[in-house]
Amino acid sequence: MNNSNPLLPDPDIEERVLAALCRISISDGGPDVVTAGQVYDVVATGGAVRVLLDPAHLSGDLQEALAEAIMPLVESLPGVERAVVKPRPRSIAQRDSLPGIRHVVAVHSGKGGVGKSTLTVNLAVALAQQGYAVGLLDADVYGPSAPTLLGVSGRAETTAKGDRIEPREAFGVRMMSLGLLLPAEQALIWRGSLIDQGLPQLFHDVAWGELDILLVDLPPGTSDVHIAVAQSVALSGVITVTSPGQVAIDDVQRGLEMFADLAVPCLGLVENMAGVSCRSCGHVGALFGAGGAMELAELTGLPLLATLPFMPRVAVGSDDGVPVAREQGGVGAPFHKLAGQIAAGLKLEQTLEVVV
Repeated sequence: MNNSNPLLPDPDIEERVLAALCRISISDGGPDVVTAGQVYDVVATGGAVRVLLDPAHLSGDLQEALAEAIMPLVESLPGVERAVVKPRPRSIAQRDSLPGIRHVVAVHSGKGGVGKSTLTVNLAVALAQQGYAVGLLDADVYGPSAPTLLGVSGRAETTAKGDRIEPREAFGVRMMSLGLLLPAEQALIWRGSLIDQGLPQLFHDVAWGELDILLVDLPPGTSDVHIAVAQSVALSGVITVTSPGQVAIDDVQRGLEMFADLAVPCLGLVENMAGVSCRSCGHVGALFGAGGAMELAELTGLPLLATLPFMPRVAVGSDDGVPVAREQGGVGAPFHKLAGQIAAGLKLEQTLEVVV
């Protein structure tokens, strides 16, 4: 059984896989597939290994033959529990890190309405409460909600030099959202090249300062936005939020495949709305299905980081712009527990005085 941290890529397994792949060549006397660039990348997370081939260096027939040769070899290596071999998307290039920001983590859901943005905001607040320097980029270009969830209004301003955008701060979190750049009643119509040009600016033209972690709230589903984010910056990983029902789980699987293709590891799953407690009798009903995230975790080998019930106080706090994670106990406790898991998995070091 693999004992590596399931929240992080496993460099030891990746090195072993690459060393094994260096023994494969598609032509007699030719370079091995790694040296020739035919293997684009290897990502290992929690015993699951994905080998991405580069279509630019392989024809379709050779891709299939090479995949058939790679699969049994990789699966025979110690620590490998599951292997996938497939071509990378042609549009993906190597990404750069953001200066001063130690980790960039995206939060994603397969479908809308599962509480992804609410969870992202409360996770950010909990991390800030625990003494980490935290930023939040609301990259949901179709429905930016971070300003409402954090009780922030008005327009974003530029820095004193006028060359960058100043993030707003609430509950110890530095936040930027398209909701602060547009009038509240104006719809944003971003497609294709506009997304490719606009989203990188939200990373590079905002004066984030020194951050331990920048959380990126993505729109639900799979779209140009997700690819643009993956192209704009090196992501430490993605947290996937789902409700327990099968429809949500099916959409989550598609999202997981997309990020795996982009060589972005999934740090784990969070099951939201996992039951509703009756205020009168205390009975917990599974209004949104049951057990889907656990089944998906067992299928993929990904950790199930948290199972959160629907909590009315969370909804009220979201509407009022007062995240419940400002409290370390009570309703805020599950978010602080999740924050602790993420911080430990990424090996974050506290850089701020802990808020009490």
